[in-house]
Order: sequence, then structure tokens, then C-alpha cells
Amino acid sequence: MLRKIVADAVLLSTAVLLSAQSTTRPEYMERAVIRQDGSRVTVIANDPVPLFQAVVAIRQEYGLRVNWEAAPGYSHFDVVDDTGPKWRAAHPEARGVTRPAGGLFTSTFLQPNDPLAAGIRGDVLATVIRDYNATENPGKYALRAGADGSFAVVGTKIRDEAGGWQEVRPIFDTPLTLEKQSRNLYEAVSSILAALSATSGKRVILMGMPNNLFRDAQVTVGGPNVTARDLLQQAFAGARRPLEYDLGFDPDFSPVYVLNVSIATRTEVDSTGKRRLVPIDRPH
Repeated sequence: MLRKIVADAVLLSTAVLLSAQSTTRPEYMERAVIRQDGSRVTVIANDPVPLFQAVVAIRQEYGLRVNWEAAPGYSHFDVVDDTGPKWRAAHPEARGVTRPAGGLFTSTFLQPNDPLAAGIRGDVLATVIRDYNATENPGKYALRAGADGSFAVVGTKIRDEAGGWQEVRPIFDTPLTLEKQSRNLYEAVSSILAALSATSGKRVILMGMPNNLFRDAQVTVGGPNVTARDLLQQAFAGARRPLEYDLGFDPDFSPVYVLNVSIATRTEVDSTGKRRLVPIDRPH
């Protein structure tokens, strides 16, 4: 029953946001483009969160596990009004909706000889993050390497209302104490997020996941004073599938972090030239 109430509330909030959303948004790209010219590769993104769009393209192109943790931007430098004029006219006193203030972003790096090598993956991602941090797009980011071979692109700075950059502690850096026990994957991740919300005082909710895997996989997770990120990696390791996550931030109405978990995929081109995504643990 509780799960249904939460789901209904999310759907209602989504409907309100969509009805208020502007119909005059800039022309963004549906997905980032990767172009190779000899030994050099350029990724081109144009999105409200362009670094995320670039990261998604890179991880799918090379079959990498790269997690994403959005910088929690809220000032008018990091988010812009996205309220539709008709909705605004009908609701002149209501709070509108916003979107991240990002736009065009490009980065060029050397074509990796072995993109699955940890050092090369780190070099490519570090180059892309460095190039992004040199732009005026929202947020500044850093690269974190996981003990399981994955990487996380993590928001570390946002702008305040005066335009100054301020450090932010990534919410998944929060240390938690969780009783170590066997749970299914859904219960494990939900327990981590519940503990994180209680400890940090910020809402963190699970939105999307591979439902069957989260129901069926039994994992043992827990420990004293372990970061939320490391607890999630414990849970994912127990699932025995290559999982990755995207943590978004929504500043509208009630600020909330939203976690989506998926099986890591790579792009394959079939005999007809059609591109499709397949799990990275599926044989070529």
C-alpha cells in the first residue's frame, strides 16, 4: 500500500510538472554524438545536463560502467525557468518549474586502445570532466574510482545566488551504519536510501530499476560507518550483474535526489546497420 501511495504521488507530481513545462525550450540533442578522426575522438552533447549526456554516450560506446551523481544545483545560475506561458497565465501566483541551465558541450580525447583498461578509462573520463569544468555549464565534477572497477562522475561544486562557486559534499559520501544481513536487492537498496535520507535530512528515492533482478537477487549488505556509495556497490556486487546508477537532483517543489539503476549496456551494430544496446556481460 505504501509503495502505491508513493508511486501515485510521484505520478501526480510528474503530471503537474509536465503541464507547467515550457513549450519553447531550446533545441537540444536527443543523445550525444561521438565522432572519430584518426586517433582523436570528439563527444558532442547539447542538453540541460550536457556532461551526463556525454557520459551516457561514452559508457555505451565503450561498454563501461560509469555511475553519475548530479551536482545539486538550485540557484538561477544553475537552473532556469521552464514554466509554460499558458500555465503561468492560468496560475500567476504558483511556483513554476525549472530545468538545468546547461547547453552545448564538446570534449576531445585520444581513441583508447583498450577502453576496458582501468587506467585508460580513467584518463578518458578525466579529460572529459576537465573540459566540462572549463565551461560555464552548471556544476563542477570530479571522478571517483570504485573498488569494483567502476567509476563515478560526481558533482562537487555549485553556484550560489551571487554566482560564487561553493563546495558541496556529494550525498553518497555520507557514512552510514546499516545492520549487515541478507535481503533481496530491492530491500537492500531501499534500506540504504532510507538510512541516507534519515542521516542527511534530504529525500533520496529509488525511481527506476531492473524489476526482476531487484526482486530475485539476494545480497548481503551492511556495516558500520560505510559510505552510501560503498554500500550500493556491495549490493550491486551481490547481484552478479553489471549494474550502474544515475543519481539526479530535482530542486522544484520539494528538493529530492532520484536514483535510477540499470544494467550497464554497450552499443552494437547489427547486420542491417541498426544500432542497439545490449548488456555488457552478454558475449559479443
